[in-house]
Amino acid sequence: MATLTQQSLAPERHRADSFQQVVLVDFLQMTLCFGGAVFAVYYAPSVVNYLYFLGLTALFWRSKHDYFWFAFYFIIVNTPAFLFFETSGAATRRLPIYSLTGGISFSVLDIFVLASLAKIVMRGVVKQFVVTKSLRFILIYFALVSIPMTFVLGLEGTSFFNTFRPYFYYTILVSFYFLIDDPKDILKFGYLMVPYVLFTLFDQLFLLTQNRLLISIINPETIRAIVNNTVTNDARAYFSGFLLIFYAFIFALQLRSNPRYELFSGLAYAIIGVSLATFVLSATRVYLMIPLAVFGMYVLLDRRGGSDAVRLSIFVALFAIVFFSLNIISFDFFLKSIWPRFEAFFMVIFGGGNLAEFDTVQSRLDEDLPSLIEGVMHSPLVGTGFSGVFSRYENNDLGFINTILIFGLVGFTLVINFLVMLLRQLNQWVGRAGANPNARAILNTTRMAMVGVLLGYATTFDFFTVRQVDRIYFMAILLASTEIAVHHINQQKRDSLTNPKNP
Repeated sequence: MATLTQQSLAPERHRADSFQQVVLVDFLQMTLCFGGAVFAVYYAPSVVNYLYFLGLTALFWRSKHDYFWFAFYFIIVNTPAFLFFETSGAATRRLPIYSLTGGISFSVLDIFVLASLAKIVMRGVVKQFVVTKSLRFILIYFALVSIPMTFVLGLEGTSFFNTFRPYFYYTILVSFYFLIDDPKDILKFGYLMVPYVLFTLFDQLFLLTQNRLLISIINPETIRAIVNNTVTNDARAYFSGFLLIFYAFIFALQLRSNPRYELFSGLAYAIIGVSLATFVLSATRVYLMIPLAVFGMYVLLDRRGGSDAVRLSIFVALFAIVFFSLNIISFDFFLKSIWPRFEAFFMVIFGGGNLAEFDTVQSRLDEDLPSLIEGVMHSPLVGTGFSGVFSRYENNDLGFINTILIFGLVGFTLVINFLVMLLRQLNQWVGRAGANPNARAILNTTRMAMVGVLLGYATTFDFFTVRQVDRIYFMAILLASTEIAVHHINQQKRDSLTNPKNP
């Protein structure tokens, strides 16, 4: 009996060991690729910079590990520690732009996305959309209403293609879904985000202790400046790449939902704890509000949620004790220079303050909101499309109102319908009997993540319609992951019907 048990466990151990080896190899290769990108952009001659990223595209074209390359460009787009942040034509050190005749140019992300779409065509991949199929109504509305309204209202000196260009990256939803089949690849994708959580924390601590940006050492000509705390006027450890850290946070919840893929016990707690540390040190309220809402949903919806909340509280307390004991930054500095922005936030929530004391919120309500409403009133029913009106009034800090600016109230109802249908589909598929644990974990954590996304969307952080490539990339990956999970569940069901003896 013992021998049979050992034999039955052997394949499980082998698969676990194999997964760990892949994660380690991926980490080493990503470190080389990312380090090579830093060298090519900031130290090498420009010709090396141009050739390096073309070489990476060639590697992607030949690769069977497509998740790795989607992860690489997701990291690059999120500009950790403000690396690769500068994109203006005046920047001396930046990601290359490949210009063709006739004024046509392509960024490295353009080339990657086009290559991924071409890869789908070459492979002849076709899949059905299930969870996100109601997006077709928005696409029809975009084609029949938004594009015509762009030209009806006029471009006002702006370029339609440059204005629309960021939204082209929503095609990543298609390429990620069509090129990736196994939910385990999504876990591998998530592991590739984890080192950059530590890298971001290091970048923040460097600023707080040295009073200078890490990027200023790598690129002395950087245009980035230290951001001041609007409450205390001290240096603020604001960081780039929030969505990279947020994705790592979501990934940690995926690991807790299916712990067999944790490389070692407690890793998910460490990822969550360090991620929360970066959010707190940034003194950026929305950066903390969104993940806390997601974790709250995890506590409510996952059977491990309650016990994990207790363990994580203990972990965070120990982390804080060790952190402040090392005196990298003092507890007194934290109370005086970081906590006041959150204190004002919690005072308003619990009725102990008012919006006038809530620094930037009042100015948004008094200045930004009336301006954006003025833009909406140019075409409140069907929106301004991507016209010059949209370019003039777009605002990154007022959430869903940007959607009304583009699509109008009619198009906004289609967006709300999509979000409602998405949550309904996620709830249905999470409850499917016999679903693969990895697929179920992905669907469940996406359901939780969407609560944070909608909270940001309803307040300040527009995930959908501002021209922020990192947000578009993030949402494309998140939505495509749900399709991969559902496709895998359906494929398992078909396989079990075809071969009942080997489901």
